[in-house]
Amino acid sequence: MANTYKTDMVSVTTTGSNVLVFIASGDLIVRDVMIFAKGGAATVSVLYDDRTTDDVVAKKSLSADETWRPFTAPVAMRNAHELKVNTTDTLTILITYVEFS
Repeated sequence: MANTYKTDMVSVTTTGSNVLVFIASGDLIVRDVMIFAKGGAATVSVLYDDRTTDDVVAKKSLSADETWRPFTAPVAMRNAHELKVNTTDTLTILITYVEFS
């Protein structure tokens, strides 16, 4: 059985609402999430949607050009579960995950 490491990069420009940044296409493990507040300060909330509710799992105020890792450990995700962000300014998000085959 081979596992595949993948990386997605998402730019978020919508402010004040929950924006979908990642949806699990099967059972997988998110190894790392890095959030970069490019150019301006931002307050960021990270939400986990298990298809029944959106729960805020991390929140932080970032200074301009600061990088933040909201998870200290890998996150196991089930098929169709989602990660969302709510921000006050533009962000770039890098998500590294492992798909199982």
